[in-house]
Amino acid sequence: MYISASSTISHQPTFRNNGFSWQLSQLKPASEPIEPDYSEFIPPMERRRMSPVIKMSIVCAIDCLRQAGLNQPDGIIVGTSMGCCVHTKNFLDKILTTNEGPISPTSFIVSTHNTIAGQISLLLKNHGYNMTHTQNSLSFEQGLLDGMLCIQDGYYNILVGGADEEENAIYNMKARLDDESVQLASGTSFFMLSNENGSGAPINLVDVGCFGLIDDSATLIMNFLESNNLSAGEIDLVLYSNTEHKKTDELKMIFGHRKILDYQKISGTYYTNSAFAMHYGIDVLLQKAHPAIGDRINNILVCNNLIPENLGLILLDNKII
Repeated sequence: MYISASSTISHQPTFRNNGFSWQLSQLKPASEPIEPDYSEFIPPMERRRMSPVIKMSIVCAIDCLRQAGLNQPDGIIVGTSMGCCVHTKNFLDKILTTNEGPISPTSFIVSTHNTIAGQISLLLKNHGYNMTHTQNSLSFEQGLLDGMLCIQDGYYNILVGGADEEENAIYNMKARLDDESVQLASGTSFFMLSNENGSGAPINLVDVGCFGLIDDSATLIMNFLESNNLSAGEIDLVLYSNTEHKKTDELKMIFGHRKILDYQKISGTYYTNSAFAMHYGIDVLLQKAHPAIGDRINNILVCNNLIPENLGLILLDNKII
């Protein structure tokens, strides 16, 4: 299964920037998302009521379509843990300020998790498959699995994205992760999954794994690799996230110290930042090298263990099938 287009808006210079993986450094405190000129993508009357996460998602979706040379995808799938949480807070605030009196239904409509996928569909006038997955830190991986199933079921091009915005008043991520040192961030990443290689530099989405309520992540990782006829020694780069030093030590034992990279240090922390890691991995594979690891990188494993009881795995390679 091919990834024919990728687009990310984040706190780093990732948007429309091929080779960005060579240009990134550790995220600075109190950074803001680097947003493009939205007027190129969204009409002003429609744009003025959109929250930042909606605008970022729409722009990434349109950018993927342009890269892939498509007018419409066959389906739109979004993974988001917190949805439009800024608007959710505004909606709850209005309920309180009106003493639970009547308020505009728009306040509710724009606050739901499926608003992101819905707004993309409305702007594109797309009437195809439309789905939102909200499974905590595994939301994006679940969306990828859904997209893979759609391709296997006969669809040609499926747009899959991960999107979350920073809003700590409702979702206290630092307390949830039991780590006050994490740097909260926002980000959106979208990808076009295709059943044909339409570009000159094929990137393959080999496999995706989602595991909840886990006890032994190391065994799950080894079993996942074995199911794809790979050993730990054959993996060229591991992009990981976790909040427990023990889990990092386990990865070092499996893959070695030199092969692993904590992508949260460059993406910041949000529940679907594994989508950022996937685009980062795609960029590395297109360059066939990494500034810290070296050249001859042919496959990458994204290991999302942000929440200790969840494990998401994404396997990518650049082999011509």
